[in-house]
Amino acid sequence: MTAPPTRRSFLQTGIGLSGVAVAATAVGGCGSSRGRGSPAAAASTTTVPVGDGDQALRRLMEGNARFARGTTQNPRRDDRRRAEQADGQTPFAIIVGCSDSRVPPELIFDQGIGDLFLVRVAGNTASAPLVIGSIEYAAVTFGCPLLMVLGHDDCGAVKAAIDTVKNGFSPPGQIGSVVQPILPAVDKVKSEPADTLLQAAIRQNARDTATKLQTVDSLLTERVTTGKLKLVAAEYLLHSGTVEVLT
Repeated sequence: MTAPPTRRSFLQTGIGLSGVAVAATAVGGCGSSRGRGSPAAAASTTTVPVGDGDQALRRLMEGNARFARGTTQNPRRDDRRRAEQADGQTPFAIIVGCSDSRVPPELIFDQGIGDLFLVRVAGNTASAPLVIGSIEYAAVTFGCPLLMVLGHDDCGAVKAAIDTVKNGFSPPGQIGSVVQPILPAVDKVKSEPADTLLQAAIRQNARDTATKLQTVDSLLTERVTTGKLKLVAAEYLLHSGTVEVLT
């Protein structure tokens, strides 16, 4: 009987099954295009390649500045880009964000189709193996040089976690599985004044998730240690539209 595949062998097999994914590891993770396929795909719709995590972060923050000012370029969202990315995605950054409908990463960073690999879950945590595996897949398959854990103010999941810690609230249904990973962050800052507790917990939760991703698994740890992957925590502010890097 054939032994079941390991997580690493699964990732390697996935890469091997897609020639496009192999190319993406070399250049696609830097946001460049292979220009293969239809004439439309050959059109110049891509950004300048990203060389490292610092450049990737700078690109995100420049896009966010445009969004906050109301001067978005809405790049790489036309039919040519769609045709180009149908041959294989080329994300230059991984965003671990909250499912909140007010925080769409492609919009707040003014990016286009195929630019960002999104892993979104209420509370922007990474406790479930499925979430971590999705992040690993993007890092290994596409060679993304940047991983951002993006929290946001007025987060309902963090509010529920605070209510659980301070008042013994018991979330109904499966909502507890969303709140549970946030409780340690709330515990760390629960002595904060009431008017600053929510923001402190939101920021602590984003930092804790980033720290966990850096240390929990060899696939990500190795890439961070060798400088292949830059890992940051950040907070999005709903009223101003700005993103603040925390680490």
